[in-house]
Amino acid sequence: MKQTILTCGGESPRLGGKAESLLLMQNSGFNVPAFFVVAGCCFEPRADEAGREGAALRGEAQAAVRALLDGEFARARLFAVRSSASVEDTQDASFAGKFDTFLRVPRGEVPGYIVRCYLSRFHPAVEEYCREKGLDARAFDMNVVVQEMVEAEFAGVVFTANPQGLLNESVMVCGAGTGDNTVGDKTPVTTYYRSKTDGTYYYETQPSSPVFEDALAEKIFSLAADVETRFGKPADIEFAVKGGEVFLLQARPITALGAPAVILDNSNIVESYPGITLPLTGSFVREAYYGVFRSLAARCLKNRRLLAGYDNELRNMVASANGRMYYQINNWYAVLGFLPMSKKIIPMWQDMMGVSEKEYRPYVKNIPRLQSLRISLNCVYEALRVQKGMRSLNGEFASVIQYFRQAYRPGLTTGELEQIYRDTSAKVLAKWDITLLNDIYTFVFTGLLKKRLKKTGAAEYERLTNDYIAGVSNIESIKPVRALIALAQSALEYGLLDELRALDSDGQARAFLAGGSVFAAAMNEYIRDYGDRSLEELKLESRTFRTSPLLLVKKILEYGADAQKLAEMSKAVRGADARAHIGGRGGFLDRRLIRFFAGKAMGGIANREISRLNRSRVYGIARTLFLDIGANLAAEGLLERAEDIFYLTAEEAFGRSGTDYRTAVVERKREYHMYAQLPAFSRLVFSGPVFNKSHRNINARSTGRPAGEAYGTPCSNGKAEGEALVVEKPSDAENAAGKILVTKMTDPGWVFLLAAAKGVIAEKGSLLSHTAIISRELGVPSIVGAEHITEMLNSGDIVRMDGGTGKIEVVKRFGA
Repeated sequence: MKQTILTCGGESPRLGGKAESLLLMQNSGFNVPAFFVVAGCCFEPRADEAGREGAALRGEAQAAVRALLDGEFARARLFAVRSSASVEDTQDASFAGKFDTFLRVPRGEVPGYIVRCYLSRFHPAVEEYCREKGLDARAFDMNVVVQEMVEAEFAGVVFTANPQGLLNESVMVCGAGTGDNTVGDKTPVTTYYRSKTDGTYYYETQPSSPVFEDALAEKIFSLAADVETRFGKPADIEFAVKGGEVFLLQARPITALGAPAVILDNSNIVESYPGITLPLTGSFVREAYYGVFRSLAARCLKNRRLLAGYDNELRNMVASANGRMYYQINNWYAVLGFLPMSKKIIPMWQDMMGVSEKEYRPYVKNIPRLQSLRISLNCVYEALRVQKGMRSLNGEFASVIQYFRQAYRPGLTTGELEQIYRDTSAKVLAKWDITLLNDIYTFVFTGLLKKRLKKTGAAEYERLTNDYIAGVSNIESIKPVRALIALAQSALEYGLLDELRALDSDGQARAFLAGGSVFAAAMNEYIRDYGDRSLEELKLESRTFRTSPLLLVKKILEYGADAQKLAEMSKAVRGADARAHIGGRGGFLDRRLIRFFAGKAMGGIANREISRLNRSRVYGIARTLFLDIGANLAAEGLLERAEDIFYLTAEEAFGRSGTDYRTAVVERKREYHMYAQLPAFSRLVFSGPVFNKSHRNINARSTGRPAGEAYGTPCSNGKAEGEALVVEKPSDAENAAGKILVTKMTDPGWVFLLAAAKGVIAEKGSLLSHTAIISRELGVPSIVGAEHITEMLNSGDIVRMDGGTGKIEVVKRFGA
């Protein structure tokens, strides 16, 4: 339908936000119900009987309106009459709810309602709002939009950015009937929340509220995204649905939002803290990151004034939102920014950390040029000493363990336990920042190796990169698996499997360990050395072999269930050190550089895995201390049970204030149960402070699912075909032997699952993630970064994967 703007021969009017938005959407091909605009110049002043300001349609305007209603709009039965003031829906003034809107207006009454809508410019509330905003209440143009009314089955509003301040989340509110029912709380509504980064959404229902089919919900979100693109800014869009057809009724900019202020990204950190992370771990992690990164900054800056200037960023390297851990990635860029050649290092860091959104806002500190040069020299000096520093750190870590074993004993007071905690933290943090430099060192040399192989013209340079950095001699992360395989072999040899099967509680397992047998002594030695390596080991609330020895018993039984498979696993882990490296490529210089880069990368990887295993021991120490503090608080009647300590923060745990936390723990358990129902959005972009959600009746959906074929990042060469096992919770990953594991992410404790698996595919990860490193050393094909793969595949599907190319295929669906 052609656009109709009634001006009654006056000058071109300032149409206002509503009319201009409708015209823009109509011109862009969106499905907008037919409308016309009555410009403000079509009205003439006329006082009412009481002498108050009033207005009426000019004669020619009345005739034009009648002609439209009897002509182009003759089939329309009802109309919506809305304001479109020139000052309305602007960035600084929304005028929300200030002007009158009329719905379901019969054709014969439209002219009268046009005047009534125009007269709403004289409302006292409008004049007061103008004063608040510093606007002249007489200086704006007041126009009126008349639009064909859609008798909707459903209607609602889409915000292309969450108006609470979450910029990369769209929100849709919908209800039965027309939009006034939805916005006026006259009907139950369903509220949808969709990540613009992931394409995943969830919704919250009310009793009897409508739930859209996935296709309809996606269509509305897609239309809203297109409108935002046309507007060039976040928008608030009203829609109606009738007979499956979606109509866009009006749109306006969201005026209450600012620029991105805090960006949370779960790249890489989700491998260490998958799923929900409880408050104690969250507070412990923030404190640990601050201590380590502050030490790193002090090492590189060597300037107290500059160090103080970075304190806010260093205190907020990580954050918790909706019970999940994220990097506050804008602060990472700030810290990486003081490194020399940061513009080249940051892309390598992004690649190795698996950061998918590469764009970032450069962080600028006013550092004098001479000081900047000193910082660069400091960083280069420290980079040259990284491997020496790592060897020193790894060698001295034994003293940390020795101190703890001498200082700790059961039955200590909370004050004594806190002192051990502080002393241990000081010892660990004294040099732990060197591990960050080692990470960068490893990222850089792996990136240089990959780039050099690509430069030689190698078609499969990613597969070759995997080959070059595989086979790190005696890598630390393999040792717990070797020792566990040895335990299982001993249990088989001595016929102990039936006795172990009879153990069905941690109490019985501890009694067995205290029995004094040779095998019990071997298990105790294993727990002493590797008892903190477990699934989700960096979450203090996780059960480990140390806190729950029955887990170790079950793992021995799992490994010992198939003698042939156990022998194959033993051979695989022995062969992890012995795999030959491939020959050189390219010319003489290329071969020399490739060997040099590969050697440096492998050295960094080896030291990285040593520090990761030691990190699990640090967390084991913290877990032991906090559980004892929990036991003390439970004995004082301040907690119901020792394990409730995980719902407190570290500050609360050490507070010794006598506070009864039992009610607070009950409430936090409810909150975290709700957080667990929410999908794990990979990125959250806030325009202000970070906030947590609060919902009930949640349902989650994912979109953009691949069909029968997908690709990811190849990380460990080799092909595999077999039954898929989709792992939602690592603790539920039983009977993983000989299967292709499919998961959102892994953590270091997955080494026990990978050793028995035929292959592994993960949605998260990078070339240097733990999944990649361990699978390469075990010779297990692996692919990471395979988006939505846990929705594409089901347990029982037969899958073919190529760890050299990253290709994943469904051979046969389960049950087909």
